[in-house]
Amino acid sequence: MARPGFIEPQLATLVDTVPEGKEWLHEVKFDGYRIECVVDGGTARLFTRKGNDWTARFPGVASAAAALRAGQAILDGEVVALLPDGRSSFQLLQERLGADPPGAMVYYVFDVLQADGTNLRPLPLEERKKRLLSIVGTRARRSGVIRYSDHTRGDSATVLSEACGLGLEGVVSKRGDAPYQSGRTRTWLKIKCLNRQEFVVVGFTEPKGGRIGIGALLLGVRNPRGKLRYAGRVGTGMSDAMLGALRARLETLLRTAPAVEAAPARSAAGVHWVEPRLVVEVAFTEWTRDGILRHPALVGMREDKSPREVRREDPMNVAGIVLTNADRVLYPEQGLTKHDLAAYYDAIAPLMLPHVGGRPLSLVRCPEGTAKACFFQKHWAKQLPEAVQTVDIREANGAKKPYTVVEDAAGLVSLVQHGVLEFHLWGASADNVEAPDRIVFDLDPAPEVPWKRVREGARALRQILEGLGLESWIKTTGGKGLHVVVPIARRSTWDDVSAFARALAYHMEAEQPARYLAKASKAARKGKVFVDWLRNTRGATWVAPWSTRARPNAPISVPIAWEELDGLKSGDQFRVSQLASLLSKRRKNPWEGMLESRQRLTRAMTAKLEE
Repeated sequence: MARPGFIEPQLATLVDTVPEGKEWLHEVKFDGYRIECVVDGGTARLFTRKGNDWTARFPGVASAAAALRAGQAILDGEVVALLPDGRSSFQLLQERLGADPPGAMVYYVFDVLQADGTNLRPLPLEERKKRLLSIVGTRARRSGVIRYSDHTRGDSATVLSEACGLGLEGVVSKRGDAPYQSGRTRTWLKIKCLNRQEFVVVGFTEPKGGRIGIGALLLGVRNPRGKLRYAGRVGTGMSDAMLGALRARLETLLRTAPAVEAAPARSAAGVHWVEPRLVVEVAFTEWTRDGILRHPALVGMREDKSPREVRREDPMNVAGIVLTNADRVLYPEQGLTKHDLAAYYDAIAPLMLPHVGGRPLSLVRCPEGTAKACFFQKHWAKQLPEAVQTVDIREANGAKKPYTVVEDAAGLVSLVQHGVLEFHLWGASADNVEAPDRIVFDLDPAPEVPWKRVREGARALRQILEGLGLESWIKTTGGKGLHVVVPIARRSTWDDVSAFARALAYHMEAEQPARYLAKASKAARKGKVFVDWLRNTRGATWVAPWSTRARPNAPISVPIAWEELDGLKSGDQFRVSQLASLLSKRRKNPWEGMLESRQRLTRAMTAKLEE
């Protein structure tokens, strides 16, 4: 049996209302450190959400976890310090961590990822919580170092008000029927009673009057481009001991210039800038229009958070992009909103960007959603969003036109904010659009062609490519057909690529003329699969992997493994709503190895197809 190890945790998305429906389980939002506990043969290790080993910081929790009646298990929960009234307090937790020995702490567990060698993540949350309760025991509902985080179902309108009335930080609502998915998802939602989030310390001021150490901490938060922007200052919520300790730490991080944009001018009292290394959590009433905190108070240090991941949290803010009309419904059949779509692209960005980032894009925009007018846009004519770039490309008429380019999740979400529902990409990168590195065949069936024939066409195409020494990958289009993708080294011209793709399509037609068609002729397509090779001409595009389509039910174009083809039922089988379930079932990336491929296209291959 393999030893259990750290698994990237699932994270909740911030929203402003508690979701409705019996499928949602509502839990207390704790005010502590998110900790994953790995139990193995009478020992226990504790990890932060970033995988740092903090076992030594919580010896009491580790000892209690090691004594659980579980040979092997991976638990997910939060370590807290409790006030006399039972509420968790982050400030108290920090005080107890600083004691020698550390003071008493409680580990509230709310999920189990693995037990006795069995991966439980694909199971629905309700099933996982039943397994969790059997591991920690029913007494853990009320007492002990390790406690079970119970949940409620009920009137969503009263869940948050009751939590806030008790002085809790907020509520975490989770889909009881959903699997466990690493990363930030929409099946876990967090709703806060107060505005609280992390900030990076970028400077401090000198103390005044009888105050010691520092006057206030200067704060920064990252904008959509990943740059730190000044967010104000906080001077309350710090004890004398903390003020002195902070001054000593910050003195070692001094720098001459601010590390933030929009930094204030030095005041008479003096401002000291520091390297952005420390992260603090701050409570506040609201943001001003200029992005400055109102009535901030320090909650505590966050040693479990990296300065690189600190971004402004806002229910209408995704990947650092503030959404307008976030509740606008873009896909009426599913009630999918702009915020839902932005959250999808934020979640899928790590898989999508390696194949989309840095490439010229054409876009399908539906500003009012799929129920209203949509249009195809090649060039960006209006003011460019901050997180989006362009590349000027010479057109056939000699004029240069700007094409959109994105590099990160903020870029994808910015385009969603502007009504983009489909991303179509070039088969070349923006740094050299004359050097194609992808060949794409679009297998597009006539309406009466059974799906089985489309799958057979993909296999036949793959076999021909393999005979030429070329490896291929496959994906759904989110529409009627399939895309077979061939990565190549950037040594061929568009004429070379186009000639090869054309030769292969006509070769398939010549071999089986009753099944395949290489000419874009509607009159001749009846009963056939069109092997569309025209995607491989300069300026032509194809729908990007993981892109949504502007079609009913929000289908997406999904990379699959060749082994998955037999079980595939259609080209639009996958939906935005199925993302968590789809990813949880996969053990590896189906397009593994594509980015590293350096296979070379030769003119001899084209000549062989034309024989």
